[in-house]
Amino acid sequence: MTAIPRIQQVPRFVFRLTQPYRRHNRLSTMAAQPSTQTTRPGPMPTIPDLVVPPHFYRFNTPAQEYIARNNKPWDGIAVGALVFSPELKVLVIQRAKTDSLPDKWEIPSGVVSNDPAKDATIISAVARELWEETGLLARGLARLVTAPLVGYPESEAQHQTEADGFVFNNSTRTKVFCRYVFEVVYVEDMAPGTPIKLNPCEHQDFLWATEEEIRDRIVGKEKREIEFTSEHLQRLILEGFKLKRNSCSP
Repeated sequence: MTAIPRIQQVPRFVFRLTQPYRRHNRLSTMAAQPSTQTTRPGPMPTIPDLVVPPHFYRFNTPAQEYIARNNKPWDGIAVGALVFSPELKVLVIQRAKTDSLPDKWEIPSGVVSNDPAKDATIISAVARELWEETGLLARGLARLVTAPLVGYPESEAQHQTEADGFVFNNSTRTKVFCRYVFEVVYVEDMAPGTPIKLNPCEHQDFLWATEEEIRDRIVGKEKREIEFTSEHLQRLILEGFKLKRNSCSP
């Protein structure tokens, strides 16, 4: 069973989630555009050290414990990962034709497991989802990213973006979840050509897109048109670009 990571304060007011792992020589934000590999990434080698801001301490807890402590009427918590390249492009992945919302585009995301052996905390779930859906190993989280709904009554929009998260129903409208999206600061250093590994049962393609391409929904020299799983997700990604530009993070 995976042990719940310990929190330890480190310099520059960040916390580090610690578990043994094999260290590599150096870190980088992202390597050059990798190739696609439609195969499962396999089990995560180890849960990496995740460098996070101190105020993320509230997410260093299991999902159900977080829900109970904050007295929320949610059935679960979901997480998403925004990954930017040094050229300020964001990673988006396309859902499989055989899955729900076929052919639509999203960011790496998923529901936090209630099994402590799989997701000891909400924070560790971000690293797991990123690994399982892309084969990228997260090393740190920078900030929460959210965007208000547009075209809804103010009271409902406030509810939907409560506590920096986004409250939504599942596809059958039988359960309620709150999704927290985090910008991933670093991923484990990758050699040139290291592939993005997609699970073909869930995703079939990936793209690195600029802010303008996300806004126009047209990517690359081929002018490829993309459709997101929701307009709210598109606004959230654009908000991520805005925060990235206005920050000093890598």
